[in-house]
Amino acid sequence: MSNLFLLTKREIQERLSQRGFWYMLVLGPVVVLLLLIGLLKAADQGKQELNVLIADPGQIMSHRLMAQEEQQIHYFFIDDYLELSEFEKGKAYQEFDVLLELNEKVLNNKKCFVFFRDQLGLDARMQLKFQVERRMEELIAAQHSNLTEQAFRQIKQGFIFDFRDLQDPKNESKEANAWAGFILGAFVLFFVALYSMTIFRATVREKSNRIVEVLLASVKPSQLMLSKILGIGFIAVLQLLGWILLLGFGFWLLQETIFLDIFDPSNWGQDAPERLNPLSALVFEQLPFASLIVHFLLFFVASFLFYGALFAVLGARSSAEADGQQFLFPLLFLVSFGLFSGIYAIYFPSSTLTEILGFLPFSSPVLVLIALAKGLGIAAYTNVLLSLIILLVCAFSLLGLGAGWYRKSILKF
Repeated sequence: MSNLFLLTKREIQERLSQRGFWYMLVLGPVVVLLLLIGLLKAADQGKQELNVLIADPGQIMSHRLMAQEEQQIHYFFIDDYLELSEFEKGKAYQEFDVLLELNEKVLNNKKCFVFFRDQLGLDARMQLKFQVERRMEELIAAQHSNLTEQAFRQIKQGFIFDFRDLQDPKNESKEANAWAGFILGAFVLFFVALYSMTIFRATVREKSNRIVEVLLASVKPSQLMLSKILGIGFIAVLQLLGWILLLGFGFWLLQETIFLDIFDPSNWGQDAPERLNPLSALVFEQLPFASLIVHFLLFFVASFLFYGALFAVLGARSSAEADGQQFLFPLLFLVSFGLFSGIYAIYFPSSTLTEILGFLPFSSPVLVLIALAKGLGIAAYTNVLLSLIILLVCAFSLLGLGAGWYRKSILKF
């Protein structure tokens, strides 16, 4: 055990002494944040000019919104409830881009449902919200208080505008969340492949310069293999934790300084804040980051043990790095298989094949993070635990088999 500890410590110190580790630790999150800022700034590409049909069965608004003429949004009224299917398919309503529902209790519950055909731009969303809310405030101040309209606005509570896609009125589709989970799963496989290749190269280098012969004079081959996996794995986890801390700080800084939510009244009056759009709302509000990060680390460790054993054995069987290149393709194919499985699961989430792929050690890291990003109940979470258990069992089984293969191959040239 002392030999294993010394060898693992040696691997850790060797990696920490390399400048590339520190460059990757700092520059990696910076590059990710810069790319994220670019994506978020480019995300507001929805429709800006709209024809809005307001279903107002209680005639609360009296067919009137604001005194000034609207520049981009044109409002029309109907004094009745309107079924979504009729609005979506009825010929009389095809000219309208948005259906805004106002029930008779809207002045009390302060909630409006907005159904859109195509994704709305932020300017259009804000203009619609502002104009409808101002009219509501005018009505509440006149009917339920003795305050002036201006005084009422200083103490009022904001209205909730629930924007929903007409194709998915119940918000059952979580495709955007699923793609976010896919990206996290892809990061797992990317880091696993990157550091598993480090194990492969380190093993081949020590074998080709015959350092391994000196090491094996005092330690067991299985200890040598396990020390590389543990040492390089520790460095990988350390770098991931550094990324998580730096990215978390970066996300907080962006949310507090650039991407302010102007739906939040506390941010009103800020100097030209960058408004939340559907993509930034997903990043800053919708994803369960705490759960995703915990499972990200758990599945990374399990996957690294699994692939680390395979790459270590591959390095032991190669006398030079060029010799092992031909064997790398099947292993890299397994990594790619996990990515393609994630894409399949996004488009076919309820298929039997997706359920099976969720338990395979090659694909479960991606599919589990996709499922977690979309949201899981307690019953469905048992499948996540089962996937993790299967991956760990496969990883430790492969470590046991790999130790034997490693011992038989390490001294062969």
